[in-house]
Amino acid sequence: MFSATSIADFLACPHLNALKKAELAGQIKRPFFADPGLEVLKKLGLAHEEEYLRRLRDEQRLSVVSIPVGISWGDAASQTVTAMRSRADAIYQATFLQSAVRSASSQRSKSASSQPSLFSEDQAEPLTWFGRADFLIRVDKPSVFGNWSYEVVETKLARSTKVRAIIQLCFYSDLLANLQRVVPDFMHVVLGGGKESEKFFVQKYLAYFRKTRREFEAANIAAPITYPEPVEHCRVCDWSTVCDERWHADDHLSLVAGITRNQRKALVEVEVSNVARLATLPRDTKVERIAPAPLLRIREQARMQMEGRQTRKPVFELLELAPTLEKRGDIEPSQTGLAALPSPSAGDLFLDFEGDPFAFDQGLEYLIGTITIEDGNPHYESIWSFDPQSEKRAFEEFIAKVKQIRERFPEMHIYHYAAYEPTAIKHLAGRHGVCTGEVDELLRAGVFVDLHRVVRQSLRASVESYSIKKMEAFYGFTRSVPLRDATSSLQAFEAVLALGDEPEEVREILKTIADYNRDDCLSTWKLREWLEQLRTELETKLGKSIPRPQPKSGAPSDDLKEQLTEITLLKEQLVNGFPSEETEWTNEQRASWLLAQLLEWHRREDKSIWWEYFRLCELSEDELIEDKNALGGLIYVGVVEQVKKSLIHRYSFPVQDHAIDRALEVHDPRTRESAGTLTELDELNLTVDLKRVKNSDKPHPSALIPRDFVDSKRLVESLIRIAHSVADKGVCH
Repeated sequence: MFSATSIADFLACPHLNALKKAELAGQIKRPFFADPGLEVLKKLGLAHEEEYLRRLRDEQRLSVVSIPVGISWGDAASQTVTAMRSRADAIYQATFLQSAVRSASSQRSKSASSQPSLFSEDQAEPLTWFGRADFLIRVDKPSVFGNWSYEVVETKLARSTKVRAIIQLCFYSDLLANLQRVVPDFMHVVLGGGKESEKFFVQKYLAYFRKTRREFEAANIAAPITYPEPVEHCRVCDWSTVCDERWHADDHLSLVAGITRNQRKALVEVEVSNVARLATLPRDTKVERIAPAPLLRIREQARMQMEGRQTRKPVFELLELAPTLEKRGDIEPSQTGLAALPSPSAGDLFLDFEGDPFAFDQGLEYLIGTITIEDGNPHYESIWSFDPQSEKRAFEEFIAKVKQIRERFPEMHIYHYAAYEPTAIKHLAGRHGVCTGEVDELLRAGVFVDLHRVVRQSLRASVESYSIKKMEAFYGFTRSVPLRDATSSLQAFEAVLALGDEPEEVREILKTIADYNRDDCLSTWKLREWLEQLRTELETKLGKSIPRPQPKSGAPSDDLKEQLTEITLLKEQLVNGFPSEETEWTNEQRASWLLAQLLEWHRREDKSIWWEYFRLCELSEDELIEDKNALGGLIYVGVVEQVKKSLIHRYSFPVQDHAIDRALEVHDPRTRESAGTLTELDELNLTVDLKRVKNSDKPHPSALIPRDFVDSKRLVESLIRIAHSVADKGVCH
């Protein structure tokens, strides 16, 4: 018997099916791990489901038939059909059971409707399918039961609909079609986080679903030999430790830090199937579909990991410094590796966040931890949040603290490891609508320093992953809280937040989390100190100084500053005198408040585009190849055509996932200027054509990034004029 989860798991990882069969045959045993986080998700999911059930009954006044879950599948399926025949408004826990002996042709011969089945024309069905949909909702479309039929509704905690959910919806819609002899028009998802429900046209997804189901059926009949290729599902899979043991036993290529799936496939095609073989690959070897620079990088990474295995200790080597690019106009070139380290300051701050993405619908950054250095000694501070209101206050307190430090030490920087912290700060500013100007200034000034990027661009280490915990062996940092204890405490606290318990009642858990967060901040500091030491040693070896990033004020331009001042005054005028409680506002006051928020709406929307644009500009050549938002590894081929006063230049590129053809404009991330007009992209021959004026003096790009910015200046000016008019009249209609 197979369910929607069986097909979704097969889609996520074909090897899962083989593991489950081996478990049923008694050949292997599924690992068991106590996962408080999983239990939390189950409880949250059930609460979300019950809330939707309440809305159906109490708000929409629908008659809902609940199918018991404690009875046999056959009885539950029979009761579901009875409820459908009785014309119930909604059916909760609708249960399906489909016999293994039926075929598509026999189904159609029994059908009382001319509507098509989801089954393919001649496909026999060798498996038994079963499932339990969250809800069926009655719609006005004729079926075998009468002038009504049903559509499937699933409740999901996610903020957006994932592929697994679509497969599940198709699966239930398939079984439902066989019962009511008509294919539903739509299938629905009730999302978490206060998001609007989404609906999907069933026929749009049938071909994909049929293909996936046929492949699943073939895999169960033929039982092909599969291998546990690393996929996204590995992060949440019960069998992950079993597969990890096999990867290490086989010396699988996925153990090479930073290698991509496409690169692994290309290497296997030339009989390079393990880390040891890659490490000894001749340097002049060419591999189709891997550019020379990425091939050299993964080859050298494999060599370093093999050296670490042989010496049984962590080893590393520094990479060559990237050449300093020339300044073009007002644009300072991005610096990479050890050259990206700013001068240490007495005001430097080392930052780490702890958050729960499922708390309070929108998520919660419940701990902001910082370390400052006073007389050479670290000083740790933590700011806690247990609800959205305290999160807003904590964020404002953190930004005020940073502002205070910058006033004393204008050259200070905020160090973090990987992108989570600055991303969270951007989200907090947008979520609460506070400190947006201050955050913008910090970003423009280059205050945030990502040490993960510095590490990846400056050295090569004998690690399978460049997480900070893997790097700690190199700078001798020992944590005070074992990772297992920390993980358990984090999951337990998330359960406290999810279930509405009182956080202050779990003081011991809070202490463990604070100590773990302090370890992360301390580790970031120690890493910075180690990198500075490496920088000094390299300068001594080179006999010259390594340039550092030039300080930037981050202050907005005079025009922007003037506009922001004007908007601030207008917002104050538009909401002046409003009652403190929003429930007491009149309709006119609500309209004025909405107009006040619209004054900065375009600028807030533009920020995310610019943030992404400048993030791409900071990436190395290898990172641009691996980033799906860019097209990297371009090699100039030559001129292929002349169009009036312009030339069409052709560039080749290595195989990579990208979406550059969707860009409104394409820019060169090194010059931050237009790279030309994209005229053709040939995925088969791996070439891209750019039209540029004949006398262009711009260098040929080695990568392309999107510039999807749409100028909203006139729209903002129009809103400001409307706001002035409303503010002068004192009323908004």
